[in-house]
Amino acid sequence: MLRFVLFPIIAFAFVLLSTEAARAEVVVVRPDSSSQVVVKTKPPTIVVVKQPQPATPPPPAKRDRKVGLHFDVGGTFGPQVVMGGFSGALRFRPKEHVGIDLGAGYFVGNDYQGFYRTEVPVTANVLFFVNPKHKLQVYFLLGPGVSFGRVDTFNEVRRMTHIGGQGGVGLELRLAPAFALNVDVRGVIRHRIDSDPRPEFIDGTRSTNTSAGAVLTFGGTFYF
Repeated sequence: MLRFVLFPIIAFAFVLLSTEAARAEVVVVRPDSSSQVVVKTKPPTIVVVKQPQPATPPPPAKRDRKVGLHFDVGGTFGPQVVMGGFSGALRFRPKEHVGIDLGAGYFVGNDYQGFYRTEVPVTANVLFFVNPKHKLQVYFLLGPGVSFGRVDTFNEVRRMTHIGGQGGVGLELRLAPAFALNVDVRGVIRHRIDSDPRPEFIDGTRSTNTSAGAVLTFGGTFYF
């Protein structure tokens, strides 16, 4: 008899608990959330803590290389002038389209009059890069310079100082962010300014201390 009385009571209690659980409130809380959560006693509140997904690290920033060391070999070309040498420069790239070269070199050979000659040029050139974002870049250069020369004539050694400028066009092939190949052609014009009153060039009845020519260079640049 007792079991017939307890069975309906137990069944009613089970149905009541199932109904309360079905109506339970589910609250999702993020650990980084600043909102407050009120936990109720009736019906019970189920709190689920959801862990945040790890953030994907941003890609490394591209290094902007603005300083480089430039080295090249070059030579003059013409019907009577045969000179060659090398030079180096400290190169700055403050802007994508602009470069500044501060350099010096050493050239040796025979000049226009056939005399053995050595030259030490010191230059400051501004380079204008037309397409700096491309692998093969075109640039124009322009700048002043001074040159210190020694000429072995028939019976003496003459030392000469010239001041002038150069301009030209070139190509830079950027093989890697830290290295590029360069080739350019430059026109040079200059005037002798030392204290020797004798003219540098004499051709019959004509004499002058002004000279001009062209230089072809090939080299590379290491960027840091």
